[in-house]
This record gives sequence, C-alpha cells and structure tokens, in this order.
Amino acid sequence: MNINNTVGPDESTIVDSDTTRLRRLYEHFQKKKLIWIIVFIIFIVIIITISTSTVLSNKTKREKVVTAEITTTRTTTITTITTTTTRKRITPSVIINNNTKWKQNESTIAGGNGQGNKSNQLSRPSGFYVDDDDHSIYIADTGNHRVVRWEFDADEGVVVAGGNERGDKIDQLYGPVDVILDKEKKYIIICDQGNRRVVEWSLQDRHDQEILIDSIACYGLALDDNGDLYISDCERHQVRRWQEEDGEITIVAGGNGQGNHLNQLDFPIYIFVDECYSVYIVDYSNNRVMKWMKNTIEGILIAPGEVSDENPSSMFDPIGVIVDHIGNVYLSNYNTHQITRWLPGAIEGTHIVGENEGGSIIVRLQYSSDLSFDRHGNLYVVDTDNNRIQKFDIDLD
Repeated sequence: MNINNTVGPDESTIVDSDTTRLRRLYEHFQKKKLIWIIVFIIFIVIIITISTSTVLSNKTKREKVVTAEITTTRTTTITTITTTTTRKRITPSVIINNNTKWKQNESTIAGGNGQGNKSNQLSRPSGFYVDDDDHSIYIADTGNHRVVRWEFDADEGVVVAGGNERGDKIDQLYGPVDVILDKEKKYIIICDQGNRRVVEWSLQDRHDQEILIDSIACYGLALDDNGDLYISDCERHQVRRWQEEDGEITIVAGGNGQGNHLNQLDFPIYIFVDECYSVYIVDYSNNRVMKWMKNTIEGILIAPGEVSDENPSSMFDPIGVIVDHIGNVYLSNYNTHQITRWLPGAIEGTHIVGENEGGSIIVRLQYSSDLSFDRHGNLYVVDTDNNRIQKFDIDLD
C-alpha cells in the first residue's frame, strides 16, 4: 500500500485557518494599538492642559507681584514727598503766626548736669538738629569734639561721631559747631570747624566717614527739599550750595568781599533755607539778618542793624535763626539771653522767651545759640554756657 495515498487533513484548510488566525491577531493588535494611541493622545492633552494652567498661574502671580511692586514704589514715593519737609529745620506742621506764644516754664531735654564729657553732660554745645521721626536730637557738643544723639526724655546721650579726643584724623573732630542729617537720614553731616572741613558720618557704621568739603571755615549748615547742602563760610563771607549728585559748589549769597552792602556779608554764621530756596543768614559782624532769594545778586535786609541815629536797632550779636510759615524771623541773641520774633519789615524784635539777664536757673538762658522748631511748634534753644538744650512748649491755650 502506497502510504502516500493515506487520507489526511486538507492543506488548503490549514492555510486558511492560519490566515484567519493571523488576521484576527493582526486586528487584535491594531485595536490594541489604537487604544494605546488614544491613551497617549489623552495623556498628551492632559500634560498640555496642566502646563498651560501652570504658565497662566505663574503669569498671574508675576503680574500680581509686579503690581504689588509698583504699588509699593508709589506708596514709598508718596511717603517721601510727604515727609520731605521734616528732614531739615523748616516750618512745623502747626501754623505759627504773629500771635503764637510759648510757655515760659522751659524744660531741659539734654545736658544740664554741668560741663563735662560724661554721657549725661555737654560742653559748650553749639548747633543741633531735631529729628521728629526718631524722637531725638543730634547735638554738636563743641567742647567735647563730638556729636551726641539724645533721645527725647532720655537721661543721657550716645556719641555718634567723634569722641576720640581732639584731632584731624578721619575719625576725629575738632570743635564741631553745627550738625544736620542728610535727606535719607542715613548720614550725619557735621561742620568740623576746627579742622576747616565738612564731614559725613554714617549712622549705621561709625567707621564710615568721608570729607565732603575741605578747606572751608564753615559755621552753619542747612538742607533744602532737593537734598542740596548749604554752608556758611565765615572767612570768605559767603554762603555756598553743595549738590550731592555732582559735587558742584555754587555761591548763593555774598561772595563780593567783606562788607555791609546788600551784596556783601561780614562773618555769616547760622543759616536757614525755606521751601522757596531762599536763604536766611545771620550776618554776625553786621548785626543783621539777610534774606537771599534764589538766583539773586543781592540780599534783602530782614532784621536790620542800626537803622538811623534817631532810631537805632536793639539787635546786637544775633546767633541762631529760624523762620515760621508767614516769614517771621526768630533770633537768638548772644548778649541779651532772649529769643525774639521779627515781623517782616520790623525794626524791633518782640520778646518771645528768655530773660533780660542771663543765668543758670530753669527760666533763664545764658548765651543761647542755635534754634529749632519741632513739627508740633515747640521751640528748642541751645543754652551754650549752661551746657544744655532747652525746650519751650507751644502755648495752645
């Protein structure tokens, strides 16, 4: 028997069966692939959605941050503008006029413990600066060659410049006679008279000092709203303005030699700058106060010396000067121990505080020098020979 003739499965049937399985398997994989593609697409969509949301969220946050920064900047700017006039000895917020009075029972707010160099003592103080924002005053403690910061109601002061004996080194002072703070209140500016220079000391770091102007017989200092510094040069008989940005120095008063003409000065000492950039100058040797308006070539006689032989002025040896809202001038007088108010055009001053005779009792001044108001209208006076700073409260009754 031929074995090849044995009956077996149909080969075409087998092939068809295999082809069917392969097709089914292929269709299965195709369906599975489609499912994976769909899943992958959904996954990509989710990723894109999350990324877009994150970007938008971050953008919103950044916009909020920028807005906050802009708001903060604007707020800071407004605050700066509001507080600019408190950065110098200028008119207080309380309106002071011809009828304003001050209580005569003065109080000692610094020194008053005899002449000395202890923390609760002063030695022949001269100029000073009232810092309302920090509730303190800065005093040129001339005899101790230092500047002292004295908080209101404190029993003693803290040395913030000098205090390293008399000398001409960068960390020493020699007879400072006036002091103010810069516009940002980060530095003390000092008239270091004995060393013939104007220096700057950092309030944050006592080792940070700089000479701003050298070879100048400075006496009085003032600051305007722009932060420009004014300095009286008593030897050159002029007042200069120093601009911090470029260091430019300009003569704003005097500069025409020593004399008593309206375009001259004779030993100018303490000064005051108002909001219109007019400079009020105690023209010491001429026994007068001059007002030099901005960009003028001569001054205006505000508080005169001797007007005529028949009508002489009572003013003699004026020292400190401040001005109120309406242009009244307040003067300390070295020999009469009084503070007087001079109305515009007056030839006589009106007694404000102090006595005809000097002394050391609480209601007397002994050779007063610099003056200042605080923002409440209280009056401060340097009582030089009594080695103290006196405060006269404004009388609102």
